[in-house]
Amino acid sequence: MVSKFAHLIIASMIQGLLSDNILTRFDMYAGRVRVLYGASAEIRPTPFACTYLSCLRRPLIPGLRKIHVSDLYYDWSVLLLLCSTKLKSVDMFKGGDEDGHKMGAFLHSLRASAGHETHGLERLRIFPAHHTHVDFITKFDMLQDVVLLFDSGTTGPLLVEDFSKLSALHRLSRLSLTWHVDDAHQSFVSSLLPPHSVNFLSLHSIEIRVPSYMVLLLVQCLRADNLKRIELKSLSSPLYQPTTARRIIEECEFVATSLEEADFAFYGDLWIGRETFDSMLNLTRRFQLRTLAFNGPELEIDDAYINRAYVSRCFSHLEILSLTSYRYLPHCAVTLQVLRSLAIHCPVLKDLDLSFTVEEEHLPLLVKEMEKPSLSHPLQSLIIRLKNKPETTKFFANEESIIIVSRYLKSLFPSLDLRDIRWTHWIQYDTFIKGIRRTLQELQT
Repeated sequence: MVSKFAHLIIASMIQGLLSDNILTRFDMYAGRVRVLYGASAEIRPTPFACTYLSCLRRPLIPGLRKIHVSDLYYDWSVLLLLCSTKLKSVDMFKGGDEDGHKMGAFLHSLRASAGHETHGLERLRIFPAHHTHVDFITKFDMLQDVVLLFDSGTTGPLLVEDFSKLSALHRLSRLSLTWHVDDAHQSFVSSLLPPHSVNFLSLHSIEIRVPSYMVLLLVQCLRADNLKRIELKSLSSPLYQPTTARRIIEECEFVATSLEEADFAFYGDLWIGRETFDSMLNLTRRFQLRTLAFNGPELEIDDAYINRAYVSRCFSHLEILSLTSYRYLPHCAVTLQVLRSLAIHCPVLKDLDLSFTVEEEHLPLLVKEMEKPSLSHPLQSLIIRLKNKPETTKFFANEESIIIVSRYLKSLFPSLDLRDIRWTHWIQYDTFIKGIRRTLQELQT
């Protein structure tokens, strides 16, 4: 049951002590509430709520399992009325806690509500988080999922020591850290830790979204033998650091023993070169990754590189492959001919997302490819990111080119549903893309 509390009762109705009948009746309704959503302005503590709490010395909603409260700057003291030993999920979002004291007071009271017993909180999400919260968080031994979003403009620096303290949560399965830095707040490191000395015993998934130099520092000290998924996103920052994406990816080889998914996104000051792609191949081959995703300003790949036998062997276990650059650079894209090589050497591939160039001179090559035996690859989703410059795409309105490309795709992936083929494009490609969809529909029928 989801409940939004505005005012629990009109203040003018309270006259004298609350009768047992009123409390019993309130308990009947409050005891049914399991999930509470709202802004703190919508659930302000009324005189009734405060009297109830002071009389019975217990949470306002004792059976509460999950709370999602935003806009703490309205009335943060309402959180203290919601401290329940049965809470499993806490989601606090937005507003008015620059020094972290409001959320810190809530976490302290929530933990204290369980006394000497272990509190059962399993999921915690805080924005904005503050590094002073970490000591409180580590007192919740049952936590399995922690999401902390720091904002240097309001919550100050994130410290390496804070990252190390979180490893004390031995049941923690997922950890997500995001920290946005601005010109006024550039501090991060107070001390360096030994390589891969921060050991998370139960961690299966980690997401780190911080400036590039911080990504490297955190990965260098991380160890999680049971880690299955790692997502590293280098956010833009005003600090220039001579950090390369290659160094970050190479450090991932020492983080875990059975990694299955790797997702990298690099922006801002990182230098991306061909050796970066080589390091991803090494990571993919070592762990036989099922998922590999990369997005950056430039990714120098071409047909000859993708078609190399070594690359094919590295990709053979992949189920999801995404290699994209967010700049429109033709030299950071492959041609459609590469699809046949991937279809042959990646037999379990389900989702594919690549940057392509499609030029008029490629069409005869596609026709020649279709003379080869058709394939029956079980691809389920295909995203084609066109990197052509608008002035080079006049032929895209040509009906012949539409038919050739459509038949080529159909010859490789006959079971691929029309709805699962997506294109990202300039507006000038509309005619071409609509034609592809129409022709594929005709070929399927």
